[in-house]
Amino acid sequence: MIAEYRRVMNELNDAFQDYFTVYNKAAKQIDEYHLTVQQENTLLFIMRNERTTAHEIASAFSISKSAVSQVLSKLEAGHFIIRKSNPENLRESFILLGEEGTKYADLINKADESIVQKLSSHIGLEELEQMLHTMRKINRVITGSDEEQ
Repeated sequence: MIAEYRRVMNELNDAFQDYFTVYNKAAKQIDEYHLTVQQENTLLFIMRNERTTAHEIASAFSISKSAVSQVLSKLEAGHFIIRKSNPENLRESFILLGEEGTKYADLINKADESIVQKLSSHIGLEELEQMLHTMRKINRVITGSDEEQ
């Protein structure tokens, strides 16, 4: 039984790897930015969470604020992000997309739109929602979280 679970998990990992490979081909201009996985993940988080803070990023990824600061410094040097002081707490800065970050976000959004167009004509919304539900359940089991997402 465990061997079957392992087989399916390996196939699931392979399928996700294939998906990301295909996605990256659809968004091939993204590769020209030469970002690390951590930088990409941080940018995606900032795209989806406008006016976030370093503390929120650290919490979301369960990493130290020091690690976040290193990533943010590199992104800031590349004009992917800008920091704006929080007027209510001057020791805290909001993280916003900079000029390059906005260009990167546009490429991501175009790639997403292209993939959604292809998916919507071949895969039903219900199937995608079931897959999302299952992935969230897997993540809860792996992390030991009982929270319903």
